[in-house]
Amino acid sequence: MPSTPSTKSFSFGGCNFGKLSPKQEALGPNTKVLNVTLSFEDGLKLDLAIDECVRKLNSYKRSTVAGKRSALNIAVHLDKGRITINEGKI
Repeated sequence: MPSTPSTKSFSFGGCNFGKLSPKQEALGPNTKVLNVTLSFEDGLKLDLAIDECVRKLNSYKRSTVAGKRSALNIAVHLDKGRITINEGKI
């Protein structure tokens, strides 16, 4: 009996980031912009993760309340230097 492959349940993928501006230590309530710098390879990984999530969101009927509430969530893990893409709700 063949086994079925398991599917991801949390994230569509992500990437590492190289640099933050301003530095994490300088972030505060007055910080208005956070610049995240990625390498080209990590940019490709991020693009693929966003594309996978958008394709899944596009499969929902947007005429329904649940379809209208579906969203893409970009999580920036400052302590790990990582960005992940997840499905969310508005």
